[in-house]
Amino acid sequence: MAGSANNGQTVAPMGQPSTGLVPTNPMQQASLAQQGALAGTVAAGTAPIGTIAGSDIAQYQNPFTQQVIDATQADILRGATQGINALDYQAGRAGAFGGSRHGVALGELGTGVAQQLAQTSAGLRQAGFQQAQQAAQSDIQNRLSQANLGLGAAAQLGALGQQSFGYGSAIQQQIAAQGQQQQAMEQALIDAAKAQFAGYTGAPQTGLGYVSQALGATTVPTSTTQQKQPGLFDYLTLAASAASDESLKTDIKLIGKLKNGIELFSWKWNAKAKALGVSGETRGVMAQRIQKIIPEAVLRHADGYLMVDYSHPELAGAR
Repeated sequence: MAGSANNGQTVAPMGQPSTGLVPTNPMQQASLAQQGALAGTVAAGTAPIGTIAGSDIAQYQNPFTQQVIDATQADILRGATQGINALDYQAGRAGAFGGSRHGVALGELGTGVAQQLAQTSAGLRQAGFQQAQQAAQSDIQNRLSQANLGLGAAAQLGALGQQSFGYGSAIQQQIAAQGQQQQAMEQALIDAAKAQFAGYTGAPQTGLGYVSQALGATTVPTSTTQQKQPGLFDYLTLAASAASDESLKTDIKLIGKLKNGIELFSWKWNAKAKALGVSGETRGVMAQRIQKIIPEAVLRHADGYLMVDYSHPELAGAR
């Protein structure tokens, strides 16, 4: 049920609390409906239904009951008077007026009149009381019916609130799914941009490798395992020198040490080295051993082999 306008203000539907706000989404509608259902349930549950025992029967009695009783009693007394007159007339004609038989007859007549008055009055009062009880019971039943209607309306309002909550939850799930899709698309764009940028930043090293290969030198490493970032001169120096990875050598022999204790070796290039086109100097250090004591002086070739930067100060005299 929709609210109605009253002097420019929004009037809330029956059983729904008025907040002065028009619900703009299903969740607000659900909240207002649940509040209204709760308020309607409380109102119906606390409604003054009442009982016969606790009712004031007097307020339901016919106010003209006493007048009816008085009129009925007057009719009975009028009939009794007529009976007495007839009795006196008969007794007079029989010469028994004022005698014992006459007195007995008058007594019986009086007794009958008194009983009739009492029974009639009691019957009328009982009928009036029963009618008042029925009226009170009918009133109680009406109030109970109204309370049940209120409970039914509150339950219906609660169901509508639950339905609105379901709509709102479905909408939120759809929005969340759309947000995840949007986030995935944006992440894909970021990843693509990063990959493109990485290609641009690797271009100088790649070009340098082409130049070194043209000069007959070894391939320039494109990644390192240490923090040192060699400059152009360092790369040219490394390209012109042989790889120092121990796995590319054979017939390794210790031939001496530097002043700082670094060991010097001689060797021959094995088949792996020859397949990579490595040639030249066969005297120097082992990359794996230098990596343990001077890690920043060791670089990793694009093929995965280690190379030593002989320009490092601590390797002076190693070549």
